[in-house]
Amino acid sequence: MMRTPPLAAVAVVAVLALQPPSSTEPPPPSSSSSPAPTTTISEPPPTSSSSSTPPPTSSSVQEPPPSTVPPSTPAPPPPAPAPVAGGGREWTLTASRLELGGLNFAGIVDTVVNGQVIKVLKFTTTDMKIKDLVQSGEISPGTKLITAARPGSTSTVSSGRIELFTVQLKGNLDILGIKIPVDYSAAHPPPLNVPFAVFTEVTVRNTDLRGGTLKIPGARISVVSDQAPVGRR
Repeated sequence: MMRTPPLAAVAVVAVLALQPPSSTEPPPPSSSSSPAPTTTISEPPPTSSSSSTPPPTSSSVQEPPPSTVPPSTPAPPPPAPAPVAGGGREWTLTASRLELGGLNFAGIVDTVVNGQVIKVLKFTTTDMKIKDLVQSGEISPGTKLITAARPGSTSTVSSGRIELFTVQLKGNLDILGIKIPVDYSAAHPPPLNVPFAVFTEVTVRNTDLRGGTLKIPGARISVVSDQAPVGRR
């Protein structure tokens, strides 16, 4: 007769049969337990290639040959001097009446007289009428050349633009019969610029007369000593 195993033993066997078999191999190591070593911390930073090569010394820099160096810029020339009006010797004109038409006072300019630069008045005109003209000028030390028109006649300068360079103009300015004494020079130029002027008993010291044609009725020319008085001969 077979013996029936006890119920408790059967239950223990059943529980053991249901459990999975245990592994005998050790579990693989976790990645977090053993971190991989890095090389960026332990290695020194790479050195620059420029630090290993010293900079060139001044002796190694090549200089251009002297012939290739551009020449220095020359200094600018000094400014040109102011224009100087032509002249030469001073001459004097006297007249009982002087009329200037198309008149314009052009200002004060420089001119040369006897090798010296002086300031004179410059006038331009288109017509000159000179009554009782007497013109004198020194041609050599102590000697004067005098040109005189026929007494009572009127000499003229006309035909184009006339330039007159004057050291002094002295006489009476005739304005509608009213005579006003004037004495014009570079130090005292005319206060007004008028297109027409009439002077009486006038003496004009000039250095140059340009343009126009001078006509002297009955002209008489004489050479006198500087001590002789200037007058009509």
